[in-house]
Amino acid sequence: MNTISKLTVAGILSLGLFVTQSCVQDDDYSVPPIECEKTLKANISMVDLITKAASGQIQLESNGAIAENLIMDAYVISSDETGNIYKTISLQDSPENPTVGIQIEIDGGNLYNEYPLGARIQISLKGLVVAKDRGVMKIGSVDPNFAVGRIKVAEMKKYIFKTCDPVKQIQPKVVNSLAEALLPGNVNTLVTINNVQFKQPEVDLTYSVSGTTVNRVLIDKTGKETDLRNSGYAKWFDEALPTKSGSITVIVSMYNSSYQLFIRDTKDVNFTQDRFTVGGGGGNTGGGVEATNLLFPGSDFNDWNVFLSSLNSFQITDNLAVQGIGNGRDDTNSLHLNGTPEKNTFVFTVKADGATTPANAKKITMWVKGSAAKSLSFNLDTTTGRKFYNLGAFGAEDAVFSPQENNQYTGAVNTNGQWRLVTLNIEGLTLNTTGDLLGLKIGSATKYDILIDNIKID
Repeated sequence: MNTISKLTVAGILSLGLFVTQSCVQDDDYSVPPIECEKTLKANISMVDLITKAASGQIQLESNGAIAENLIMDAYVISSDETGNIYKTISLQDSPENPTVGIQIEIDGGNLYNEYPLGARIQISLKGLVVAKDRGVMKIGSVDPNFAVGRIKVAEMKKYIFKTCDPVKQIQPKVVNSLAEALLPGNVNTLVTINNVQFKQPEVDLTYSVSGTTVNRVLIDKTGKETDLRNSGYAKWFDEALPTKSGSITVIVSMYNSSYQLFIRDTKDVNFTQDRFTVGGGGGNTGGGVEATNLLFPGSDFNDWNVFLSSLNSFQITDNLAVQGIGNGRDDTNSLHLNGTPEKNTFVFTVKADGATTPANAKKITMWVKGSAAKSLSFNLDTTTGRKFYNLGAFGAEDAVFSPQENNQYTGAVNTNGQWRLVTLNIEGLTLNTTGDLLGLKIGSATKYDILIDNIKID
């Protein structure tokens, strides 16, 4: 009798446990209570980890695993609850305004139960691998077949610890174009992108196809496109693609050199506005939108022959510049300054004939990206003589320049891979309508590798 009673009680308890566990998952982002573990003292930031790992400054074992006792804090920004995220957790270094993100590989599912969205976790890195794998920085196990292997479920708690901190609300970075979202600093972070829509929802129809991961193309107002990756095992794979436009919250990722985006659930898609016409607005993000106020024909550099037709008889000096095909803002074309002049020289000079010289114009703007040990000088011809705009040490941020007395090339250019807006202040000046208008000069014996795009006048 006692035995039967004990078995009955055990069965009831087991049934209760089963029912409780089976109710954990639902169609919302479930947040299970965190049973916190020991709290460790972090001794390396995510930024330092990535930097040092990339530069070989971390002591490693012979098998490539980290040999140092390194502890890192991180915040969970992904969820595999709906099936679109597979055997990975995306992490960033802060719940808002993150500096950097990283991905951790785990050979298991239902990870959201252990590590819910917004949880602060700690990773003991000794024995693990940190490396770039197909364009993405990852943490994982030693695996002779892969750059970064997956940590076995049985070993998760050896390396990953939940803190007792309350779950945080992750605040995505908000941007207004795909160009702003698809940047190296946003990889493995949570970003909300405004002003986007699916390129052809009437053709693609659903998010995915059963059992197959597919790409659905997102497009913004400038015409820039990128892939949204959707799993055929996601709970919502057969839901209809929204036909309107709006905002989408994504985890930014890469595959080799190509960007790709992931949603955690269709709740991340907020397309409630009417569809827009591509090229019909969206700010200074390049391409056809910026081409409305071009200083001279071809100054968006999309049609190289049109640009060349705007130059004086000297054309391009010593082939110092070529068309940067696909290297402009938003993957349009640009002027690629690519050469080492023997002396201080003009790269090109634009004729005033055909240029746009509105009365009372206040500025000439252009976008610049790249580096050189010497700087750039723009020569502007006006009715009161030639004006010299020297960029000097430039690249940390957008900058405004006023005319100087002569050409100077001192100061290095380095935009750290970002587009920077150069503004030439022309208030009070009357530009030439005949003869020469604008010339670009560069310094001697220095390698230039600089892109210039969308020269406008306002």
